[in-house]
Amino acid sequence: MQSRYSKKYLGKSPGLSIYTLIANFVAANAKNIGLNEYEGHALYDVIQGNKTNINIDMVTGDNHSLNKLNFVILDSIDVDYVPSIKDIKDAANNLYSVKTTDNYTGIIRSQGVIDKNLIKSKKSGILRVLLSLLLQENTQSTIVRKLNSYARYTGLKKALIEYNSIFKSTHVLNLIDNMALRKAIRTARNRTEAYHQLQGLIRKIYRGIFKGKKIENNQISAHAVRLVANSIIAYNAIILNTVYERMLAAGTSQEIVDEFARISPIAWSHIAFTGKYNFRKSDGDIDVDAMVNELEKHLKRYFWKVD
Repeated sequence: MQSRYSKKYLGKSPGLSIYTLIANFVAANAKNIGLNEYEGHALYDVIQGNKTNINIDMVTGDNHSLNKLNFVILDSIDVDYVPSIKDIKDAANNLYSVKTTDNYTGIIRSQGVIDKNLIKSKKSGILRVLLSLLLQENTQSTIVRKLNSYARYTGLKKALIEYNSIFKSTHVLNLIDNMALRKAIRTARNRTEAYHQLQGLIRKIYRGIFKGKKIENNQISAHAVRLVANSIIAYNAIILNTVYERMLAAGTSQEIVDEFARISPIAWSHIAFTGKYNFRKSDGDIDVDAMVNELEKHLKRYFWKVD
């Protein structure tokens, strides 16, 4: 029932979109959504559904993660929302402030004033919405749908949008002023895209296994792919850490160490997806040396030269 046709993503075939929460390379959570569903309406749910011990303090996303409520909703659970905004010039022309526009001079100026009285008048309604999400009585997509469907929620919706505009305007100004923030967001986005490529490869190789016609089966499929991907990332991270410790012990130059530290654990050129690896000794313990030697062959070929 979630499956939809999409010429943009799937050509003539129907399918699903896998919405994944990436925390420093690790896929912490995944959620199936239909191609007709907006990604931004599932952001809070995928963060709250994170059952790992990885705490999410800050989250980014592309323009599809933006909506008129996410800044407020994520602030309620102490998560900084720092989306990557494609057209920053257009966003700078839609800033809002608490003071009137004649109080500001310069190139960047606010285009409107935040209605503080409206926000205060709807305080109880705003708290009720946030508590409903926090207690998981409703999903974010359900809340958004109800706010957009019923006329009696018009005032509350406007108040939430006004409140959200405060956070968004602050974020846009930070993007303009803070180069380090823009680089950090771009780095995080690149990690997400690298994971998508790995996930796509796993699905392509195991097509026929990770498929289902029921919603539950497709949810299992999404988490099965996530488990395989996380296993590969953990495998790579363990080996890279071992090589890193050896380089420090051997007194390798800092320039080479710094370059090595930039290698992503999301790599699969050395992985045989259709075969099996056996790195165990006769006593059953894992042979770390064999694992490191296997990876060094590929590091020499693709990344760097071992002194």
